[in-house]
Amino acid sequence: MTKTNTFLIFISFLIIFFGISCNQQNKKNEEKSVSQSAIEDSNTPPHPSPEELFDRLLASFGDDWMEREADPTLYPEYYGGAFINNNGIFVVAVTDNSEEYKKRLAEILGTDNFKMETVQYSYRQMMRVMDSIDAFLMNSAIPEDHPLMNRFAGAYPDVMENRVKVLLTKVDDATIRLFRKDVVNSPLLIFEQGELPGSM
Repeated sequence: MTKTNTFLIFISFLIIFFGISCNQQNKKNEEKSVSQSAIEDSNTPPHPSPEELFDRLLASFGDDWMEREADPTLYPEYYGGAFINNNGIFVVAVTDNSEEYKKRLAEILGTDNFKMETVQYSYRQMMRVMDSIDAFLMNSAIPEDHPLMNRFAGAYPDVMENRVKVLLTKVDDATIRLFRKDVVNSPLLIFEQGELPGSM
């Protein structure tokens, strides 16, 4: 009986040893597979984030783009602005959806992982309208009691609308006519209800 017990114990150890060996070999294979895929992933350059693409695009306009951000001449004539859409995709608006611009933008951005959208007006045109609005607001010859001074709540280039959005505390035909007459008359303007800064 002791020979049988010894034999059974020996067989049990062999089975356990064999099971452990197989398990260790599987773990090594898994680790090798994981490390191999990590090496493959590290060889594939990650797509730049939309924010990185935006920075690359603006930097391509000039090294001093931060200081000149409000200067219309900073922006190329074809450029209509850029934004990140609801799906997290970087979108560049251009005035002509040609292959030439797609190639140029891919070179600038270092990727083709972006979309182009054709728009009517360039960002340069929008910034010129903004300059006209700023000139009116900074003009010391304009009386403080000018009706627009109490109704003007702000303005900005709205890239998604491809217009300059003017915010007025009172949006009616008379105020819009006055704005177009005294400030700037442009087809790029759209008017919207807004609040004066500090009165919200």
